[in-house]
Amino acid sequence: MQNKLLIYCPKITPRHQYIFKVLFSDIYVIEYSLTDDKEAYIASEFVKINYSKNSICHDEVFVESNGLLSEKGINELDIQIQLLNGEPAFFIATNKNAYPFDIFATSFYLISRYEEYLPHLKDKYNRYKAEESLAYKHRFLQKPIVNIWLKQFIHQLQSQFPNLIIQYPKFKYISTIDIDNAYLYKGKGFIRSVAFLLKAMSSFDFDAIKMAFQVTSKKRKDPFDTYSLQFNLQKKYNLDVRYFMLMGDYGMNDKNISYNNSNFQVLVKRLADLAPVGVHPSFGSNINEKKLAVEVKRLEDIQKREVSFSRQHFLQLSLPKTYKRLIEAGITDDYTMGYASHLGFRAGIASPFTFYNLDMEQILPITIHPFAIIDDTLKFNMGLGADEVIEKISGIIDVVKQVNGTLISIWHNDTLSDEGVWKGWRNVYEDMVKLIKS
Repeated sequence: MQNKLLIYCPKITPRHQYIFKVLFSDIYVIEYSLTDDKEAYIASEFVKINYSKNSICHDEVFVESNGLLSEKGINELDIQIQLLNGEPAFFIATNKNAYPFDIFATSFYLISRYEEYLPHLKDKYNRYKAEESLAYKHRFLQKPIVNIWLKQFIHQLQSQFPNLIIQYPKFKYISTIDIDNAYLYKGKGFIRSVAFLLKAMSSFDFDAIKMAFQVTSKKRKDPFDTYSLQFNLQKKYNLDVRYFMLMGDYGMNDKNISYNNSNFQVLVKRLADLAPVGVHPSFGSNINEKKLAVEVKRLEDIQKREVSFSRQHFLQLSLPKTYKRLIEAGITDDYTMGYASHLGFRAGIASPFTFYNLDMEQILPITIHPFAIIDDTLKFNMGLGADEVIEKISGIIDVVKQVNGTLISIWHNDTLSDEGVWKGWRNVYEDMVKLIKS
């Protein structure tokens, strides 16, 4: 009978139900059930995990509960980091017979983004700062620490109970591409084109003026029109690609060409024929909430397909408000979980997971897909040259492979343009893909 898992908790809460689902259903797949009946637990012939304050029987894995999953609401916690098996951990066990730390509470703390509900500093775009996080402060931001903890725990479980049936995860790579500005010159309209020319003339940027005329007279491709290259790489390396289209009205932080523009609509249809296309909710939609549904509808009308996934423009993410709004707009999957300023794992995890709303103590019907690598961060925040990127990201790629996680990168069409600030970066994306696929 030792091919299934029985988990004992003195009192089962929604937090218990959530974290066991993520760890033993979403990441690894193990048939399990929860019980608060101690006598039935003791009598069972299943593999036993005792998640309480004290050990119960000899044939169990005892994980000492620190109490977080039995609580309601958000409280300031005194978290002390220690190294266990070479990895940082917290909520350390006090009972010498217990597993070294409360893996379920630590995982819940990071995945639920508990710390983002506590008072914190925000950056100039009103986003949670990476520097506020436990992972940044204790230098494990670039580790999918939840996956690492879980792999170690599963190894012990399998060693102790070799008949337990476990379906292991497989490494996956998803290439995501944001289309913030579909074209540099093409389709910008009369007013924006005149404004560009006046600015270029005032700064004596005659190369830009020459290129603009060549593009508008169709003597050369628009520099940001890197889509054929993207499609060729997608086919060459058999990539799983997702596109995110900015459909918002023009504004200070939303500068794509109009969704009404024929060039833009042709592009959306072209992309949708080769990869799934999701919405990139505009910066403006965070100020005016009615805009989100409008932007989703615009994309659906153009591509003639339902829109079910998204990533916030400027990675604008406020928990749990953003996810509640996305759900109301029909979004089932979101790819915003990560930092604009640093590489790594905002939620400490390199696997998709359903989201838990701490305000309401309930699971939300939205799957979160965390990313770890982003082109803008590499160049603008870290100040890397094109020849330095692969060395910097290789550690992240390796560790996600080691835990059989899902690695997600963010790139932009203009990064492949080999123009302006992206001069010399055209091959970086392919070099990254080669490393991931090796």
